Amino acid sequence: MLSKKDFAYCAISGLLLGVSFSSTRIDCGMLAWIALVPLFIALDNKPALMRGWLSMFCGFIFFLVTLYWLAHVSVTGLIILCLYLSLYFFVFGLLKAPRSCLLNLVWVPSAWILLEFLRSSLLTGFGWGLLGYTQFKNLLLIQSAALVGVWGVGFVIVLVNVVIHHWAAGRKNSLGKIAGAFGACVLLLAMHVYGYVCLRRDYFAPDINVSVIQGNIPQEQKWDPAYRKLILATFRALTQKAAQDNPGLILWPETSVPGYVLDEPLLLKSVLSLVRDINTFLLIGSPREDLIKKRYYNSAFLFDPRGEIICVHDKIHLVPFGEYIPFKNLLGFLETRVADFSAGKRIKLFTVPDRTGRPVRFAVLICFEDIFPHLVRRFKNAGADFLVIISNEAWFKKSAEPQQHLAMSVFRAVENRCWFIRCANTGISCFIDPCGRVVEQVGSKNKAIFVTGFKTQLLGAGLIRPVLQFDLAGLINN
Repeated sequence: MLSKKDFAYCAISGLLLGVSFSSTRIDCGMLAWIALVPLFIALDNKPALMRGWLSMFCGFIFFLVTLYWLAHVSVTGLIILCLYLSLYFFVFGLLKAPRSCLLNLVWVPSAWILLEFLRSSLLTGFGWGLLGYTQFKNLLLIQSAALVGVWGVGFVIVLVNVVIHHWAAGRKNSLGKIAGAFGACVLLLAMHVYGYVCLRRDYFAPDINVSVIQGNIPQEQKWDPAYRKLILATFRALTQKAAQDNPGLILWPETSVPGYVLDEPLLLKSVLSLVRDINTFLLIGSPREDLIKKRYYNSAFLFDPRGEIICVHDKIHLVPFGEYIPFKNLLGFLETRVADFSAGKRIKLFTVPDRTGRPVRFAVLICFEDIFPHLVRRFKNAGADFLVIISNEAWFKKSAEPQQHLAMSVFRAVENRCWFIRCANTGISCFIDPCGRVVEQVGSKNKAIFVTGFKTQLLGAGLIRPVLQFDLAGLINN
């Protein structure tokens, strides 16, 4: 029989997991190291179906707490998504863990990570809330992500939870409990030593100044024709101010231009006039229409100082039910309520000259594309010297969403050992070094400019580490 106590334990685990992801004021990532223990206690000595329902209840609470910000878009969508995602917890509960303490130490973390991987891959994938992301501020620990990805970090977190559960539940196999605790400590020590070494290595840094423009345009205004002139004036003023520091590249966020820049002559003329005025490479986000194929794309455009468009990249991984309708044969009735974008087919790299005239190549991810490790790896392997994510998180108001998204960007920087720039409409915009350090950032709800140059610098007694030379061009608070 399922008792109220069992559900209470599962609710506690769900809340601890959710808070470890969702706290914005203080770092609650440490809660992840104990968050699963109440769930494991509740599952002890239960038949498979009971374990499944208890785990699903825990998962629903977890995702509801973690993804609460989706309620700003759709409460119904939030509940449906949480129910779907909690099915992976249901499957986890059905899996029978071995009685052996030692086998348990391998089986449970492996099953958890396998289901996280499937959740990130099936039905276009939704890799939000992977356990490893809770540790994005633990720089020593997350350096191992360069070897094992976010999955490896998550494996260790589950392992520690299993070890604590063995001791808390009073398992009789003392040797197994001691061996498990010893093994977990050795693994954690090895990861921290590896991290210590990595944080003192030198990594490639492009010789170019980059400016990020954060316009802070509320979602209610972005596509309202009454605000179009104000939006363009805001980005123009911030961009002209940034150009005073002579950056080699200026970045605008996703859909920063309030319209289809290629199809609206007056809008295009305004952008071209600005580009020629600042005499700098400018990357903007804007939707575009392919008139021949009659398709729409969420795109990034790079203008050179002459006002020529030298490269266009289309978003590859679209958001289901946000940018397109999956399974149109079944769900076509929703098409009138959802934007109908098409996915880009090819990875394109943008090229700009550095301060010596040598070409520097960078890749642009759009919206949530950086939550997919395999996709980001494809961009890096294509030859990108650094990575950029342009996004619009104004949809989610003031919430934990930007912080959660930042955690994933930190892991992508570490996994690929390259600089990662976030350019968001309402924050968090920042520069992340190849070790996952958030070197400089502008939070939510600010209009801001910052101009930054990548650089490696010798520090202390022969200690080399990458740093970012930061030059504040201007900060304008609302």
